[in-house]
Amino acid sequence: MNRLIFAVAAALLIGWSGFWFMSSWTLKRDISEWFDARRAEGWQADYTDLTVRGFPSRLDATLTEVRLNDPVRGVGWEAPFFQILGLTYRPGHLILVWPDTQGLTLPSGPVAIDSTGLRASVVHTSDGRILRSNLEAEVLNIDGAQTTLAFAGLRAALTDVAGAPNLYRVGLTAEALAGPDVPMMPGTARADALQLQAELTFDGAWTVDAPSGPRPQPQRIDLRQADYRFEGLELNLAGRVDADPQGRATGKMTVRAVNWRDMLDRARDAGQLPSGLIDTLENALSLAAGFNGNANTLDLSLDFNEGRVSFGMIPLGKAPNLRIP
Repeated sequence: MNRLIFAVAAALLIGWSGFWFMSSWTLKRDISEWFDARRAEGWQADYTDLTVRGFPSRLDATLTEVRLNDPVRGVGWEAPFFQILGLTYRPGHLILVWPDTQGLTLPSGPVAIDSTGLRASVVHTSDGRILRSNLEAEVLNIDGAQTTLAFAGLRAALTDVAGAPNLYRVGLTAEALAGPDVPMMPGTARADALQLQAELTFDGAWTVDAPSGPRPQPQRIDLRQADYRFEGLELNLAGRVDADPQGRATGKMTVRAVNWRDMLDRARDAGQLPSGLIDTLENALSLAAGFNGNANTLDLSLDFNEGRVSFGMIPLGKAPNLRIP
């Protein structure tokens, strides 16, 4: 009997070992072929080393010195390492791990990313369609030519809405948020809270191959709730905008701003808006706030029309383009 048990155990061990090594080889092949396909499309797509570890129950791939650059779209990414972690018995669930420093290239210019604990989980179907994804970071600093933000305690989620093609529910929370020239460090919170809930409709489904393009583009953004509080200031947004194929927004957002004068003063001190525009805004918004019966609170709308935005009757210029590079 003991010999039989030993023989069965040995057979199971050999069988599982063979399965793991075959799965490991397949994963390395798939990653290598993905990079080969990108190079065939004209990308720069390189890495220094690729290893897969985790026997007997895990398949953890680590790439070092990763460089990706799509010259057609003008986007790229490089990092000292990148990890794709998974379990052999759950092939549709991945954990992605980024390094503390990495770099993005966008059409608008380079973006430096510094973070602590940046990782994401992705659950997908056998054909690669993403069902849900969650991202978290203890600290995330984003520094680019057009965007400089710093988050602490960041949590983001994307969920495929069953029965509604290409509709995704998006949520985002942050314990703290800082603006330009104020890098976020643990224990240096600059905001009370940031919360966002929205539903986004795209022109196609998001898949694990989306980074290689073409990427799904937003057609509608239904912002259910966006709340931001900072040292007595409070900003609330909600509304809906539609995006045309060029990424130009049309629609309306309602805005409620508490202690809005302090917001303008901070924008003036930080040089985020021309002083002449701030003076015009302050005069017009003072009149609008007077109609509300509370000089410290504003209730107005942001009106979007083919990529232009106005705040009530005040034109603000171009709205952010919604097209994903």
